[in-house]
Amino acid sequence: MDSKKLNSLFPTGHLADEKDATDDYFAIPTDQGLFLIAKKDLSSKEQALLALFAPQKAKDNPARNHPWYRILFENGPVELTTPVRIIQIRLRTHGVFMQKEWESEINDMFLQLADTFFISPNDMILIEEKADTNYPVEEIFGLFQALDSDFDLYTQVFVGAFHHETNSLAANFQEEQRIFHSERNANTRTKAFSFTRSAISYFINDAVKANPLMNSLYREWFSDPEMVAILTALWQNQGNVSSAAKELFLHRNTVLYRIDKFQDATRLDLKNMDDLFFCHLLIDVFSEQ
Repeated sequence: MDSKKLNSLFPTGHLADEKDATDDYFAIPTDQGLFLIAKKDLSSKEQALLALFAPQKAKDNPARNHPWYRILFENGPVELTTPVRIIQIRLRTHGVFMQKEWESEINDMFLQLADTFFISPNDMILIEEKADTNYPVEEIFGLFQALDSDFDLYTQVFVGAFHHETNSLAANFQEEQRIFHSERNANTRTKAFSFTRSAISYFINDAVKANPLMNSLYREWFSDPEMVAILTALWQNQGNVSSAAKELFLHRNTVLYRIDKFQDATRLDLKNMDDLFFCHLLIDVFSEQ
């Protein structure tokens, strides 16, 4: 969490060492250490809100026994010999949760785990070191889909980027955590969150939605659901018309004819990836409205 933003919201708060934290303060982990806010300076509503963000006390929080918890949440020291990526998992259980067996399956599947721990009853962190045995992102999503079926769970999984800069590791993780939190709240039915797609959505979508030009272009260009389906398939197949046609169960000439009509109307060139990405962005942002 950004200490400067917290300070602007709570000017009576201050950065301090863990030894200064007592029951009279809310202690919020930030990019520069613990930020203490005196409870006496807060209204009851403010205290209730901060209680959602303040972690458990260290003595009550078993995650603090993990070295990577201290690195990511308390800015503890770290020396990276290989890049790491952080996989965040939000899970919902249905009935009895065989947690030990589930964690054992995860440890068997991921061969390069440096650490794993729960930061809440429903949120787990995996720290994975970079190696030739790392799964591609889509395979990771497939593995958790299979585990959901086996253990009767519903998990949402965010796969972060690989990081190797020691000084910015905790801050980078905290930004990824904000992205995942925002995206899963906006897309409650989505289970798989890649870093690249989530970051694009997190940083761009609101600006696009608020822009009247983007709204107008979406209405003008994408009123035909069949053309939207073609453009979506074309994007997913990296502009390959034959693959898009096969995915849609359409003849290739039919797809080419529809593309030509669209290009004639919009003066776009869908062979140009910038133009195709622009179409994808508008469809992605506005199609769920």
